[in-house]
Amino acid sequence: MVKALLARSWRAFCLMLGNQPSLTGYLLPLIQWLKPGFLPGKYRAQLVATAWQTADMIELTLQLSKRWPGFVPGQHINVTLNHNGRYLTRPFSICSSFTHWQSQGQISLCCKLNREGEFTPILARLTKGQWLSVSAAQGEFVWQQPALSTVFIAAGSGITPVAAMLLSQHHWLSAVTLHYRVRGNENAALLAPLQQLAQRNPLFNLQLSDSRVETATEFSDRLMQQPLQREFYLCGPARFMQQVTTNLTAQGVSTAQIHCEQFAPLLQNAAHSSTDDEINSTFIVAGLPKQIALPRMHSLLQSAEQQGLDPAFGCRMGVCFQCVCEKVSGQVRDMRNGLLSGHGREQIQLCISQPVTELVIKL
Repeated sequence: MVKALLARSWRAFCLMLGNQPSLTGYLLPLIQWLKPGFLPGKYRAQLVATAWQTADMIELTLQLSKRWPGFVPGQHINVTLNHNGRYLTRPFSICSSFTHWQSQGQISLCCKLNREGEFTPILARLTKGQWLSVSAAQGEFVWQQPALSTVFIAAGSGITPVAAMLLSQHHWLSAVTLHYRVRGNENAALLAPLQQLAQRNPLFNLQLSDSRVETATEFSDRLMQQPLQREFYLCGPARFMQQVTTNLTAQGVSTAQIHCEQFAPLLQNAAHSSTDDEINSTFIVAGLPKQIALPRMHSLLQSAEQQGLDPAFGCRMGVCFQCVCEKVSGQVRDMRNGLLSGHGREQIQLCISQPVTELVIKL
């Protein structure tokens, strides 16, 4: 009873002092000066090497904090950067082997650069020794039964989690085939270690498909001519995975045999939502209602700003609590962990909340 009372009193004091439930966010600039890359709920990672895998894909090798809990090959992490005073977060699959992390405490990420994007161009400008913030590893796209005959199908940057699974495997108990579809070998990231694996392991068969030579239909036909009593792991563009899945199920492959990349909520919404997927909601500003169409894939803060509103904000990643406002009704999803709010009146943070149902929000 006394402990709960002290906790409530401390929380009230912190809210009064810094509009935050703890003093960590209030003291964050000082902490980051002492420990670059520190963020509450994140892990520090230092950039130790960069290398270009292709003309538009850079490999980052990170030395992880000893506190980082590790990963299962196939999982991804969220990387957070401070750019012009704003925290930006994007997910990337780990592409290096589990052994490398065990022996060196390092992981590698292969990041495809979007020259028109906001986040990935920053990665090309990072220098050795810089500190980043990363999340714990996430995702269920892991090699569940290596003892069964398995087919991996990857396209483009979808090779990254697949490579981590294959390069981490030590005890090969059955035949494994990788169908790697790219636009020319020069655009095939991680090709060299996969070719080396194929040369030394007779149970691993690497099949390259050049999209400039082999059409999508020809690739699909070749795939369907092979034995289908196997486990299938797919990773690549959403449309590519959907097409392959449709073709496999049409040939009688059970959905239980097909495993596709499933990212955390932050990426899942971006990958599988469209700008047409919107929810009509109401923002109440100075007592006056304003109707707004909210894209499901955007944070409420981002959508409000795009509609010309000017809500208060700070860190833009759920740390500083400057964007807290009242949700009168409706349900939102926490972008950090996928948790759903209630449907009634409560306080929410605009920067880390996405709409799930029609909302009424008071700014």
